[in-house]
Amino acid sequence: MSPRHPAIIVLGMPRSGTTLLRRLLDAHPRICCPGETFLLRATAKFIQGERVASGIEYGVLGGLRALGFADQDILSALRQLTFGLLDRLAHQDGKPRWATKTAVDSFYLKEVERIYGDHAYFVVVIRHGLDVVCSLQEFTQELQAYISELHAYVARYPRPLEAFAHAWADVTSDLLAFAERRPNALLVRYEDLVNKPETTLRLLFAFVEEPWHASVVEAAFRKSEVKGLGDWKGYAAAGINPASIGRWRGLTQSTIAELAPIVGQVLERCGYPAVETERPRTADEAMRHYELAMMWKATRQPEGKGTD
Repeated sequence: MSPRHPAIIVLGMPRSGTTLLRRLLDAHPRICCPGETFLLRATAKFIQGERVASGIEYGVLGGLRALGFADQDILSALRQLTFGLLDRLAHQDGKPRWATKTAVDSFYLKEVERIYGDHAYFVVVIRHGLDVVCSLQEFTQELQAYISELHAYVARYPRPLEAFAHAWADVTSDLLAFAERRPNALLVRYEDLVNKPETTLRLLFAFVEEPWHASVVEAAFRKSEVKGLGDWKGYAAAGINPASIGRWRGLTQSTIAELAPIVGQVLERCGYPAVETERPRTADEAMRHYELAMMWKATRQPEGKGTD
């Protein structure tokens, strides 16, 4: 199925490699892929509503529908707003096409599909869930805050890594289903993009009907300017680096054992091998481990130094 517009929309859980892909797309001589615009998230929120008494839709769509507007006319107006602004950015960059990437868009997949589903090529990026968990922890520390889309998860699961794991499982499950049902969506694994960049990108550019250019990878990291909002690590990268693959193995065995059941089924659907875990500690073993850790810390406390 060819979409009704040559737009390219990148979807993926935050910290799944979407910024790396943004740089690679933007390096193509015919594609402009700017920093994060949050346009899709904004339009998705715009059409969100709630059902109230007698099934009335309480929101923009319900309100305008009651005034004679058809839903498709409203959705079309939102697409025109988004596509018009991105057309302008591509024109300023001297390129005939654009791609857009804002990682949090994936939390609004139902609304994004409703507005843009038949009108763009979609590139869906997935990454090993436990690596995403580790990267989200780092990202949260850098921001000194949780992104708003994670607030509900943190409220429900106060332990951050557990919250991140549940968010990854939910969003990635939705993305897999989206890619399976839409012929205008291509699934890309972050690990393939990093380990086999040319092979993966050749397939991607063929999917969006653009010619392959061997200079894309080099050009992506030759640009030094910061082009709008985005992942700070992505902007700082000087090349494709596989070092972040498998970083979850640095987690403690007890943490891996706690997170593996949360992400396990979705990892299998993504084609990743099962996460091997050790038996979780019993309560008595956990207490003994805690006591030993406190004893070790006490021996390293400088003599005469009190607590705060």
